[in-house]
Amino acid sequence: MNGGRTWYPGGSPMLDPHTDCSGVAINGPYATLVFDREGVLYVALVANDPKFNHLERADRPRHVFLARSSDGGRSFDTSMVYEAPEGVTKDPRTNNQRPMVVVDPSDPTHVYVSWLQRGVDTGHKALIAASDDGGRTFAEPVQLSNDEEHGGYQPRPAVGPDGTVHVIFPSSGFADPRPDEPLVRPLYYSRSVDYGRTFDEVRVIDEGNAGFSFMRKQLLAADPSTGTLYAVWYGHPDPRASRPDADADVFVRVSTDGGDTWSERRRINDDRVGVQQYDPGISIAPNGRVDVAWYDFRNSPVPEGEGEVGNAGGYNDVYYASSSDQGVTWSENVRVSDRIIDRTIGVWSNNIHSHTNVGMTSTDNAVFVAWQDTRNGNERTQAEDIYFASILLDGPNRTSVVSAASFDVPLWAVVATSLAVGLGVAMLVAAVLLRRVGPRDARLETTTRASG
Repeated sequence: MNGGRTWYPGGSPMLDPHTDCSGVAINGPYATLVFDREGVLYVALVANDPKFNHLERADRPRHVFLARSSDGGRSFDTSMVYEAPEGVTKDPRTNNQRPMVVVDPSDPTHVYVSWLQRGVDTGHKALIAASDDGGRTFAEPVQLSNDEEHGGYQPRPAVGPDGTVHVIFPSSGFADPRPDEPLVRPLYYSRSVDYGRTFDEVRVIDEGNAGFSFMRKQLLAADPSTGTLYAVWYGHPDPRASRPDADADVFVRVSTDGGDTWSERRRINDDRVGVQQYDPGISIAPNGRVDVAWYDFRNSPVPEGEGEVGNAGGYNDVYYASSSDQGVTWSENVRVSDRIIDRTIGVWSNNIHSHTNVGMTSTDNAVFVAWQDTRNGNERTQAEDIYFASILLDGPNRTSVVSAASFDVPLWAVVATSLAVGLGVAMLVAAVLLRRVGPRDARLETTTRASG
């Protein structure tokens, strides 16, 4: 509670006997966090009883949980959102993954948790469950996707100021028999105007991409004042683009009418063609400014490669851009990270391909960013930590990167919301105090601190 200078141990969100949230190395532990307007912390996660760990991954009963904390994460009350069947095999209801929690900004009694349920003989399912008592109990989940056709993957919700629940998700997990050529996976959208009881028929808002290298890491954000919706992801303009020849860019589509219509996709990164960008985070300031940060390989001295399970190697930075006209135009890209990050080290691509959206949150005059960083690692230790920076906005397209302690903003909102997008309950923040020194660069001002 002192601007990120020191940290205290948090409590455990796990509910006995379901104490294993690791799954396998490539997918766990995975959790998302959010605060409501009263400062209550919510953590969504999946876990199973360790007694089932001898089973194949798909047969372990992975339940969905929501943990609540009213003391800044020191202690938690945890409820089960969805109970997976135990003692069965080849049942898709056991394989629940990648939950995300959102809270109604106007009424925190309404809490929503979405997740992916992997199919066996059918497509994957995109599910969402609603609570009307602050996350203590949940209704039966609603299936957003059509598992007889394209299926759904990692639904990402947002709640508007009028209580409307909006969700985006790409198609995935096509039913057998699989096609010889990868099908294009469009980006879908749906909404609920009755607090998650029912949802509109899903519709396509972006053509998407084929295969698994693009149309990834989607996020949806709703302006808490106007209700304007912003969908961001990384992909490629050519639906049939393939790695490693094609590059990934960060795109945004915007809806100013509650999801009825969506703008054309717009490219946010301003670098040359042929450079990879991944895992955008997004946040909206109270004044309506939209902030996006992502991992960027434009400064890498060597090309990023292609590993056994996806992208691998190279060096990247964290970059940032903003829009003050509802996503029509975007500022010059600004480098946030103070040193380039070696992606031959750590969990990003070396062995388990574990990386996810940059974490961030915004005030009218600042942006707070958290990211994965390997500066403390080497080939032997393979250490990867979480680093944190705060960006001071000083007029259009000008930034300073300074301490979060300089701003009149609750620290719980700064740090935990920065970590809210999938950084995982096992990861800790490191505070980095940076100073803006040039039009496109940032430099380290004080000593860094990290927890691994």
